[in-house]
Amino acid sequence: MKPALFLFYIFIEVVITIPLASAIGVFYTFLEIVLSAVLGFAILFNTPFTMRESWEKVSQNRLSAGVLPLAASIRIFAAFLLILPGFFGDTAGMILLIWSMILLVGGKIAKKGRDDDVIDVEIIEDNK
Repeated sequence: MKPALFLFYIFIEVVITIPLASAIGVFYTFLEIVLSAVLGFAILFNTPFTMRESWEKVSQNRLSAGVLPLAASIRIFAAFLLILPGFFGDTAGMILLIWSMILLVGGKIAKKGRDDDVIDVEIIEDNK
C-alpha cells in the first residue's frame, strides 16, 4: 500500500472516530473495537473451512467457480478491516462482508438457473 494512501486512511479514520467516540462514550467505543476485532479474527479463522465448503459446492455444480476467488478475497480483506480499530474500517469491512455474501448467493442463483442436462439439437432433413 502506498504511504500516501495509508496516511489518507488514517486521516479519515481519525476524522470519523473522534466525533463518534465522543458521542457514544469511551466504554461503547472500546466495546465496538473489541467486538469488531473478535468478529474479524473469527472470519479469518473460519476462512479455510468456508473455502473448503465452497469448493465442494463448486464440484457439485451448486456454485459458480467464477465468483469464488473474488468473494474469498473480499472476505479476507473485510476481516482485516474489522480487526483494525476504528469506525470507518469497521463500516467498510461490514459492507465488504455483505458484498462477498451477495456474490456467493448470486453465484448459487446463476448456477441454479442453468440446466446442464439439456442438449440443443437441430434436425436437418435431406430431401433427395
